Amino acid sequence: MAFTQKESNIKPMRKMTTFLSTEGKRVILYYALFCFLFVFLNLLIVSVFIFFHFLLDHDMSTIENWLNRNAWEILTMSKLGSLYFTAKITKLNLVDETKYRDLLKSSLTLPSIKIFGVIGFILIIFYAFITQFGARLQTEQFKQDLFYSSFLGSFFFYFCDFVILYILSRVYPPKDLLKVLYISLVMFVISSKLALPYLNKYYIFLIMHFVTLFYFMSKDNFSDSLLYSLFVIAPLSSLYGLDIVWDSAYSLISYKDSLPLLGIIGIWGLGLGYYHISRSD
Repeated sequence: MAFTQKESNIKPMRKMTTFLSTEGKRVILYYALFCFLFVFLNLLIVSVFIFFHFLLDHDMSTIENWLNRNAWEILTMSKLGSLYFTAKITKLNLVDETKYRDLLKSSLTLPSIKIFGVIGFILIIFYAFITQFGARLQTEQFKQDLFYSSFLGSFFFYFCDFVILYILSRVYPPKDLLKVLYISLVMFVISSKLALPYLNKYYIFLIMHFVTLFYFMSKDNFSDSLLYSLFVIAPLSSLYGLDIVWDSAYSLISYKDSLPLLGIIGIWGLGLGYYHISRSD
């Protein structure tokens, strides 16, 4: 009986240790390092800028306005820095740097035809959708320099995470990709929340964009992910007013009412459904 009881206590422990495969654990571990570095670098950069503002005897309102206007630049530096240091720390270049470059170069193939259909569908249908909820042009608030900051910043904010996960999944191919998705999504949302405390309604966009890029990654479509980030994520932020930092304050299009989440999820679901079903390559 004593042996049976001991054996029954061991079995749950074995199940816990086998929740993720060895490759899945490595992907999660290194992605956790990436998320930690992003939060750390973001805090470090903000602290350095605040320190120099205090040296210049600026008041708190001036500092807050400066940090708000330059938030995307700070986030971009943090993302690119965490991507660089994670690649160096984890030795993702497969012993020598040439193989690391070859891994990314070999991934840049011609995009599929169906990704253009997804991009056009989401941008057109989403614009038609938000016009039903008070969307309007606001040319007086639109500023070109802030447009570029929002466009490039939102692009790198998501695409850097995709790049590190794409590399990790090729170096350590996980057998349990779905579990890796769930865990990495949680880490992505938490790290985003730590860097941007006032996300509020934008959690849904964090989740949808991350899951979409992860889906492309599972299909080994690097180029499709690049186009999606450039022509869906970035324009929705800088033009359509779905900016996770500035909301619609400086975008070309703004809207008064909150957007129904069910409609937003439906648009993305139809777009990804078409991508999944279509045989156009």
